Amino acid sequence: MGGESTERWLVRIRESGESGEPLRPVLGAGLLLDSHHVLTCAHLLGDPEVRVRVEAARGYGRIESVPATVTDDGWIPRLDGDAYWGRIGDLALLRLERPLPAEWATVLHRLAPTRHRRVRLHGFPDHVERGFELEGHLGGPPGGDGRVQVHPDQHGAVVVAGFSGGAVVDRETGRVIGMVASRVKDEELGASFMIPVDTMIQYLPQLDPYVRGDSAADRGLLSEGVHRSEDEDVGLAQVLARWLGDVGSAPVQAVRVAPYDHTRTQPLRRAISVATRSMPARHRAERLTDLPPGTIPPVGSLDLAVDATRKTRAAVAERIADRVGVRSGPGETPEDGLRRRPLPLTIAVHGVDRAADPADLVALLGVLAERGSRMLLVFHGDDPAARDTIVACLDFHFRFGAVARELTACADLARRGLPERLRRVKDNEEPAARSVREAAGTFAVVVRAERTVAALRTGDQGARSAWTPESSAALLADLARARALLDRAVDDLDDLSAERDDLRGLLLAAHAGVRGAPGGPDSPAPSRWALDLSDRYIEARDLLWRGPCDVPEARVAVGRYLEALQRKGTR
Repeated sequence: MGGESTERWLVRIRESGESGEPLRPVLGAGLLLDSHHVLTCAHLLGDPEVRVRVEAARGYGRIESVPATVTDDGWIPRLDGDAYWGRIGDLALLRLERPLPAEWATVLHRLAPTRHRRVRLHGFPDHVERGFELEGHLGGPPGGDGRVQVHPDQHGAVVVAGFSGGAVVDRETGRVIGMVASRVKDEELGASFMIPVDTMIQYLPQLDPYVRGDSAADRGLLSEGVHRSEDEDVGLAQVLARWLGDVGSAPVQAVRVAPYDHTRTQPLRRAISVATRSMPARHRAERLTDLPPGTIPPVGSLDLAVDATRKTRAAVAERIADRVGVRSGPGETPEDGLRRRPLPLTIAVHGVDRAADPADLVALLGVLAERGSRMLLVFHGDDPAARDTIVACLDFHFRFGAVARELTACADLARRGLPERLRRVKDNEEPAARSVREAAGTFAVVVRAERTVAALRTGDQGARSAWTPESSAALLADLARARALLDRAVDDLDDLSAERDDLRGLLLAAHAGVRGAPGGPDSPAPSRWALDLSDRYIEARDLLWRGPCDVPEARVAVGRYLEALQRKGTR
């Protein structure tokens, strides 16, 4: 869905012209940060010396227009980067020559830009006076310097020229979590890219006063050194980069890094700094040049790195909830809020075996794994058996949660979604007839999965013994295929329902034009033609409103009605 945007912090960036000239073209959008500063995309301006006009809506159709220029240290040009980094930069901090009301300004929020997060995009497409908003969701692997793909919720509702520099707002919290930077040229894909707040602040540290929310990594886990030590553990760096770069790899990765072992702490901290978008852009060249192959993880591949050393389960849960943007309800703890939502996160937990209560922490991590979180576990001590036990436990929770979530979706489609649609329309026309037949075979998969999940929930030892990575992957694949078949059947039936609704509208509109006409169906003395038309109308109406609707038959009946209606015009 999309509609007019009324946020006062959303401003329009326009080419600057001379007084009395016609309005110059709109370049894009920007975010008002305080009475004197606006953040936008550098590519809109093209040059740091250019002067633009910032326009803000005052209400009642009035527009406040203020000249603006780039601040001395506020120009980060858009660059194509290289094969690894991709497109980078593209920020401009403007200073207004006259202040706008400070109460119109917004703040920026650090939130984990997780896959499927529901967002709104704000911008100024051509000829839309007060701005426009589109609804979408985050998705896809991070690109370039950590920018995130945004996909529209509705086909065809795509980002167009005028959205660059606009806000990306988290729909759940209402917080500004990023800025629209560009769009994919392929209109069929409909995707665009967002620069998240974590990336912005690495380019422009002066944005810090306008930013809320904790950073993606606890400070003690970040890289401070500039140069790589010759004796650092390259193998560990490659393991970390490989795991972070492959979301389809094992859900849990455990490593041992003793606190004072610089050969392993250095590659760990570097990986965390890069993957969480925490390494300042100005340091990348000197810190990452000439590193061994395969040792740099993708920027943005880690949503949170938390140091659990001496921390309680509640403290770690609160840290994660803040990063995700979970709001606890009355009487709820942060962990309660985490339990009731999907959590497609990638998290590094440092000092698992040095937490205030390691077993309690592992129980929390089990909750996260079951909700979809991948985890990098960092242990201080050398106890391989304990590590293996914890990894196996969390691996179980992750795979169980994946099956349980897919089962919930399949069962809802099989027991509610499909039957509801079959009560509306009949499945007696291709492709619906075929897809419903195929979907009928999915019930056996759903029942089998329900039995397995129920047995695992009760701790059945036989079910647990049979629950291997291979068996869980096979069941998940069966459920995914079942869901695809159910989705196809639902979509085909929805197409028939949409046609039924169109036929209803067509019939009502056509009949409304003749009902009160002289000699028409509702007149005191209807003509023979009108009586025949009424019969045709009743036939079509009954087919369309008495469910389930036989759409092919209703289509023919409406056609007969329209033919009868046209015959009057030929008499």
